Amino acid sequence: MKLLSRYLLKELVIPLVVWVAFLFLLLFVMQFLRGTDVLLGSAVTLGDMGWLLVYLAPHFLVMALPIAFLLAILLGLGRLSEDREITALQALGIGPVRLIAGPLFIGAVLSGLMLLITCTAEPWGLTSVKEFVAEIIKKNVVGDVKPGVFYEDLSNLTLYAEQVEEGGAHEWTHVLVHDDREPSAPLLMLARQGQVNTNTAGQVLTLVLGDGEAHRANRGEASYSVITFEKAELAVGVEGRLGRRNRFRSPKEELTPVELLEAAEEAERTGGDPRPFRMALHTRLGNALAPLSFALLGTPLAIGRRQGGRAWGFLLTLAGYVLFYLLTRVFEQMGQQGRLPMPLAGQLTNLVFCVVGAVALYRVNRSGTVR
Repeated sequence: MKLLSRYLLKELVIPLVVWVAFLFLLLFVMQFLRGTDVLLGSAVTLGDMGWLLVYLAPHFLVMALPIAFLLAILLGLGRLSEDREITALQALGIGPVRLIAGPLFIGAVLSGLMLLITCTAEPWGLTSVKEFVAEIIKKNVVGDVKPGVFYEDLSNLTLYAEQVEEGGAHEWTHVLVHDDREPSAPLLMLARQGQVNTNTAGQVLTLVLGDGEAHRANRGEASYSVITFEKAELAVGVEGRLGRRNRFRSPKEELTPVELLEAAEEAERTGGDPRPFRMALHTRLGNALAPLSFALLGTPLAIGRRQGGRAWGFLLTLAGYVLFYLLTRVFEQMGQQGRLPMPLAGQLTNLVFCVVGAVALYRVNRSGTVR
């Protein structure tokens, strides 16, 4: 039995690694395409891409492991079924119920790994990537300012520089800044020199202007004032640009389980709704336990399919994963609305898949042969 167990584990682990690698790459490419306006900016380097991959890796693993495991079961055990090895094992008295031990073991290991990642590495990575992308956007804003061209991509702010020093110094010559963030009192600043400081906390960069003058018109009072300065600093928020371009945000997934509970308690104290935070915690736990239900469902589908039905099996696998996702969202909404207890809503999709898998396993075991 030890030899058989090692053989079955090999048939599952190798396809699992291949599918995880493929889906990981696919998810990264999809995320890259969503954020091309940020990731193909003037300030992005190969090192930035590497750090972005590190930050997103835990999130991608949590997304890829369940579907990769389901596909590995289909490919590994399905091959045994097509080659009649399952029939030979049944002739030796080894039925489907005993064959499911290997997938359940791997499913338990994957569930433990996903639970660990989703409680630690995933929130850290998503929090880090949000801050990291915010910094990239701020640097891209600076890099996108070209000499002799009006830059109007910031909300209610226009920048102009006659000359822009190359080499990353962010120094401008003959600078014009028109600030219309207060429509009743627009500000026009003219300066001989300007420099940009992106090393500021949050979603703010600072324009440091030298040897210039500021013109402010108060439309309500029909007044106009001019002030000369040797040095002035203007804080420029990039919240609007961040909101449009940051495609890497997922607020609840950035919180650890402890932080979700604290957020729920804070919402309850302040009169808010704590249910979204608590439901997010139960949904995260349900997703982490998905490999176990996939093992119970995927094994009878793989060993009980007809010979040559690989394409149909892949279609069923993908349909099963889509159904899992849809049911999870439906039950999550029902839990938030109070129509289901939250712990039940978080695990109900797994329970449904386990019941369907148990029925399928019973039917395959009762048939006695694999067609």
